[in-house]
Amino acid sequence: MTDESRASDAEREQAVARLREASAEGRLTLEELAERTAWAYDSTTHAELEKVTRDLPAATAAPSPERRARGTLVAIFAPLTRRNRRPLPERTLVLSIFAPVRLDLRETTFVPGEAEIVVLSLFGPVFVTVPEHVDVDTSVVSVFAPVRHDDSGPVPPAAPRLRVRGLAFFAPLFVNVARR
Repeated sequence: MTDESRASDAEREQAVARLREASAEGRLTLEELAERTAWAYDSTTHAELEKVTRDLPAATAAPSPERRARGTLVAIFAPLTRRNRRPLPERTLVLSIFAPVRLDLRETTFVPGEAEIVVLSLFGPVFVTVPEHVDVDTSVVSVFAPVRHDDSGPVPPAAPRLRVRGLAFFAPLFVNVARR
């Protein structure tokens, strides 16, 4: 790629993101950030775009989200619903006694590797909703209750893996794959 080749919108956005990082690090004042951001958006070639960030050090790699070791969810006679964007712990224990538990993992950050949800349920249904790009393995012993697991279809080879294990007495377990 030559310096006179045209810059793409994505490359301009990357330069602006680097400028914001530099401002957050204290390398640029707010005035410099505003000025350089305008230059970046006005740049048409790689040479012009390179001038905007030339005096800044290379961007540091974004830290990967860290997985917490364990999580525990307990529902006794009261429903429990969890939906968030935090990284899924390596192992999550779900205890449900006479209460439904709903885990919505569609917005959860899945780090590479494997996570496990261990379900212990007595008369309390457990619903787990996962995005379609996650490889789900379900292995639950159920007494007098169904275990239903939607087929996640084809998943990429490097897809995060979620193992759902457990024991359910008179309590159904539903693993639903959220399709777009």
